[in-house]
Amino acid sequence: MSRRVWSFPGRYRAGTVVLALMAALLLVVPATAAACGEEGTEDTGPLIKEAKVSPSILPAEGGTGAISVRVEDDCGVQQVYATIYGPEGIYMSFEMLPVEDINTNARAYRSESQIPANFQESAVSYGVIISAEDTNGAFAETYAGDIEVAGVQFDEPPYVTDPSISPTALPATGGPVKIAISASDNRGLGNVFAIVNFPGGIEKEVTLEPISSSRFVGTFVAPANKGAYVQHYSVAMFAEDDIGQTTGAYGGVFTVAGVPALSGHFALTPPYPPFARVTVGHTIQRRYVLTNTGPAGSPPLKGVATIAGSPYFTFGSHLEEVHFSLAPGATRTFTIAFQAAVLGPQQAFLSIKREDGAQSNLGAQLVGEGIKRVLAR
Repeated sequence: MSRRVWSFPGRYRAGTVVLALMAALLLVVPATAAACGEEGTEDTGPLIKEAKVSPSILPAEGGTGAISVRVEDDCGVQQVYATIYGPEGIYMSFEMLPVEDINTNARAYRSESQIPANFQESAVSYGVIISAEDTNGAFAETYAGDIEVAGVQFDEPPYVTDPSISPTALPATGGPVKIAISASDNRGLGNVFAIVNFPGGIEKEVTLEPISSSRFVGTFVAPANKGAYVQHYSVAMFAEDDIGQTTGAYGGVFTVAGVPALSGHFALTPPYPPFARVTVGHTIQRRYVLTNTGPAGSPPLKGVATIAGSPYFTFGSHLEEVHFSLAPGATRTFTIAFQAAVLGPQQAFLSIKREDGAQSNLGAQLVGEGIKRVLAR
């Protein structure tokens, strides 16, 4: 097993000074060693105390580990060093330097070492052994502890599916809307919520509570719409895991209907009798009465009357379209003429179209027949 010295910027200079001092001290060691080694004397060897490492846990990025120890010896300490061994055969050894003279036989030693980063998902541990050798070659060692380096957290963001909102259309009075989504995470979910965007840009957060291991549901109560126009609300949903990673999904749009405007209604009264058989070359007329049945105070109704098909036309008008406006309770009479030009049935359609687009199928079928002239005998 090979040994490698872990080096640190600036430590070689400090080590050189210490080694020089130690070399100077060795000049007097032989006398001391001789005294300790003389017949009748006893050398107990180094005594290692208070060995420890700090911190005991480092993040996945690694960091600096501090190693400290107290060593006592009756004849003098020659060398103290630390050995760090770790995963995959990592083995590093380096000398510890004295930092304090406690008494004539004891010194405190300390050293720091850079612990490498851990790129695995599980934690790794580095053990530390401290060894000491005195001036007579007696040797001792002790286990100082472990430094654990946490694993890298490989965490994907949450996974979300099946966003839904129900109902998607509400009356003008508003009401509850159910918001739901499925969400999961390989570590754990911290929060699941929805953001409801009001008309005009206002937002409201709605908490979604779990109803199963992966389905989350919440309720938003849409306010009443007091306006005449439909209001649209959009919904976005989000799942957040325990370290703040967030995944979102678009939930869709729901609407709140507007208050119906106070409005009238057209009623078209066909003539009686309707068009009948007409001698070719002759013309007959019928009157169609259109009434605005709206209540008092409602706005007037505007529209346009057209006839599709000949030989029918609006009597007294050469316009293809007749525009009109009727106040509540007012009527408009359209005189329709049928001029038989050929023999047989002839049809057309009187169409009444409101300006506001309501009552889209309002109108009347025009049916007449051209016949031969009957000569008197």
